[in-house]
Amino acid sequence: MSKNERLSLSKRELEVMNVLWEEGKPLIASEIPDRRPGLSLNTVQGVLKKLLVRGFIEVAEIVQSGTVLSRSYSPVITPEEYAVRYVTTEIFPLDGLESKMRYFNTLFDSMGNDEELIGELEKLIQERKRK
Repeated sequence: MSKNERLSLSKRELEVMNVLWEEGKPLIASEIPDRRPGLSLNTVQGVLKKLLVRGFIEVAEIVQSGTVLSRSYSPVITPEEYAVRYVTTEIFPLDGLESKMRYFNTLFDSMGNDEELIGELEKLIQERKRK
């Protein structure tokens, strides 16, 4: 599997992952279209199979759904972990301090002069220095 295949999610995969992330608890395939009406059960089942193979989700448990047993799925990666991995490998590989600094400067510039954010970042930096 190439780097792109492993880290990049398709539109449908991202939709299913967003449902799982937002829900915060394992879901069975038939519950996902209830939360995203644009997704059919057949699409969800195919996407779940791909996400499972690629290691983005896991089978959390086997649960009773009506008269049948169904697998429930949960993500193994948080949305924040996915975003960081995707950005740092697919969009802007951070090779070296200079490129990291350019990235952070651009990111901070796009956020404006948010005093609360700056304060939180300063606290985070101080915590990292203590480690």
